[in-house]
Amino acid sequence: MTVATIEIRAPRAQIALTCTLRRQIGSPIPAQTLDVGPRGMRIRSPRPLMADETIGFDLPGLDMRLSGSARVICEEHPHVYALRFERLPEPMVRRLHALAINAR
Repeated sequence: MTVATIEIRAPRAQIALTCTLRRQIGSPIPAQTLDVGPRGMRIRSPRPLMADETIGFDLPGLDMRLSGSARVICEEHPHVYALRFERLPEPMVRRLHALAINAR
């Protein structure tokens, strides 16, 4: 197996946090995380999201307020979505990495 064929996965913490999603138009969407890591998160949302849609998010339930934008990668199950963070500041990435590592 070559290095190019190995998928490198970032650690994730299975944690339920209240999360607010925001589109450019419309009211905020309440959601809940299923897992969170430095590269993204899986969430449960009562409202449908579209693949490749970019949404704002806010995760206030940690010792540091995490917010930014994320891209919807796919719908894994009904109302369960995989999101990839986009351009998070380095302190937020480090906090999410520490959260995931310590949850193991």
